[in-house]
Amino acid sequence: MKRSIFILFAFASVAAAGWFFIPGAYWTFQDGTVGLLYLQGDYEKLDWTIDSRYALSGDYWFEAGTDIKLFGEGTGITFSYACDSLDKDYRKPNVVEDDTVCGYAPYDLTEYSVYLRQNFNVGASRKFYIYAGYMKGEYVSPYKFDLSSGGQILGEEVRVADAVDVGFEFSMDSRDDPENPQTAFYFGIRLGGLYFPGAEDSDFDYLRDVQITDPEKAFSNGTGYISLDQRVYGKLKIDQIPFPVILAMRIGGGHHLSEVPQLVAYKGGVDNFLRGMDQRHILGTSYYIMSGELRFQVWEESYTPLILLHWIIPGYENPRPILEIAPFMEYSKIYSEYLGEDEKQQMTIGAGVRWIFTDYTVLRYDFGYWPDGKTWGAYFSFRPSI
Repeated sequence: MKRSIFILFAFASVAAAGWFFIPGAYWTFQDGTVGLLYLQGDYEKLDWTIDSRYALSGDYWFEAGTDIKLFGEGTGITFSYACDSLDKDYRKPNVVEDDTVCGYAPYDLTEYSVYLRQNFNVGASRKFYIYAGYMKGEYVSPYKFDLSSGGQILGEEVRVADAVDVGFEFSMDSRDDPENPQTAFYFGIRLGGLYFPGAEDSDFDYLRDVQITDPEKAFSNGTGYISLDQRVYGKLKIDQIPFPVILAMRIGGGHHLSEVPQLVAYKGGVDNFLRGMDQRHILGTSYYIMSGELRFQVWEESYTPLILLHWIIPGYENPRPILEIAPFMEYSKIYSEYLGEDEKQQMTIGAGVRWIFTDYTVLRYDFGYWPDGKTWGAYFSFRPSI
C-alpha cells in the first residue's frame, strides 16, 4: 500500500511541477502543448470567469461568463469562441487521391455562442432556469463531395450553421460542495427548442451531406429537444484503505426530435463526454451515458510547487490542497443515421488527478483511453467531471 501511494504521489508531483515550471501550460494528445489563462472573481453582486487557451498548433478557445445578482438567483451571460483543426471528419470517408480511395477529409472549424440565462430559486435545493442563446459555426475542408465518384475530391468546401436556442431547466441539487461534492444528489431536466435560420441553404452543415447527394430532400428548419442528467455522490467506508474514498456516478441522456447540424449535435470526445475518444469522432441526435468515478483522497494537505512562492514572496500563503486520484469509466451510445458501425455502445476508461485548493478552486487533469478506437485523450479543467 505504501509503495502504491508513493508511486501515485510521484506521478502527481511530476505533473504539478511541469505545470508550475511552464506556467499555465499543459499537454494533450489532441492539440499538443496548450497555454492557459484562467481568471475568476467573486464579489457581493457579481461573479465572473475567463478561460482562455491557445495551442502551439494554432488552435484556440475562449470562454467568459458573468453572473449578476439583479433579481431571482442571478442573471448569467456567457460567451464562447473556438477555432480548432481536426484531422478527420468522420462523416466524410472515401477521400479520392490519384484515383485511389483512402481515409477521411480533414477540416477546420470556427464556432461561437452567446447565452443569457435567468436563475430562480423555487424551494430548498430546487432551482429553475430560463435561457436564450445564439450559436454559429463555419467548417472549411480542402475536400468536397463529388457526385460522379461518390467520394471526396480536392476542392475547398465551406459549410455553415447557425441556431437560436430557447428553453428552460429545472433541477434538484443537494450537493454540499459545488466543485467537489462528497455526499449529494443532483437531478436536472432541460426542455427547449432550436431554430435554424439558414436551414434552407445548400451549404448548411447537417450531420449528413444529403443536401448535396439529394438536393430535393426537405429538412426541418428547427427541432425540439429534451435532456436528463442525474448524479449521485457518496462516501465509501473501506477498512483496508486509510483515506477517504468518494463514489461519483452519473446517468444522463438527450434527444433531438429531428435532424440537426453538428453545431448542436451530441459530440463524443468533447469535454467530459467519452473521455479518450477522438474529438467529434461520433456525432448524433440522441444519446445516453453512464459514468462513474472513484475519488481517492490520498493526501489531505499535499505540497505543490507553489510552495516555492511561499518561500520567495514574504506573506504569500502556502496552499496545501487535497490531492485526489480518480479512476473512471464511461459507457455511452450515440444515435445518428450516418454512423453505421459506430452506432453501438462505446466505453472509455482512464484516471485523473485533482488538487482541491478551496470549494471553488479545483484543478483537474484526466487521461482517458478508448479501447475500440485505440485513442487517448488528456483533459485539463477547473470544473468537475461528474
